[in-house]
Amino acid sequence: MVTMVKPTQRLNLTGKGVYAGMLGALGNALAVLSMEVGNLHPQIALDLSHLATIVAAYALGPAWGALTGALVAAFPFVRFSLMGYLPIVVGLLIFPGKAMTGFFVGVLGRKLRPALAVPLGYVPESAFTYMTLELTRRILLPPEQAAFLSRGVILGILLKAWVEILVLAGIAEILVVKVLRTQALLRESNAPRA
Repeated sequence: MVTMVKPTQRLNLTGKGVYAGMLGALGNALAVLSMEVGNLHPQIALDLSHLATIVAAYALGPAWGALTGALVAAFPFVRFSLMGYLPIVVGLLIFPGKAMTGFFVGVLGRKLRPALAVPLGYVPESAFTYMTLELTRRILLPPEQAAFLSRGVILGILLKAWVEILVLAGIAEILVVKVLRTQALLRESNAPRA
């Protein structure tokens, strides 16, 4: 089981905000790099931004995991909405979708290792994404744009996302333990000496 840090030993509010912001920037950088390398279709691209969300969820807790999840959604929003086929109002739903994963991974991460918490924490975002894209395709998009968001594309998006999440769960299994140990060592070295 992952050794969790007691809430009283965690970073103060300002430190958490800075840490979440840095992880949000890291997540967007990962999104840019992975989407450039893994562009599979105009509406399907590799996105590893949730690695930062997962680290925040474990290191800072569910609320900060949700905030970081929303922050890492900035580049995917630009890529799939402003530069893609999703209407802006639908693209804005990327933010709460990614925030859901941060929140649920943070909640589940209190009791479960990343190998389980990450896939289970992604289930709400996956269902939300399917419903959002299916309703967008059927109701909001004109027929010429809806052709780019067929049910096959939607299922392709979700399949790709699940593969990413399973890979990220494996990475997080190693990375999260190291991040939490480093945090504990930093706190010990900064503790006042008697």
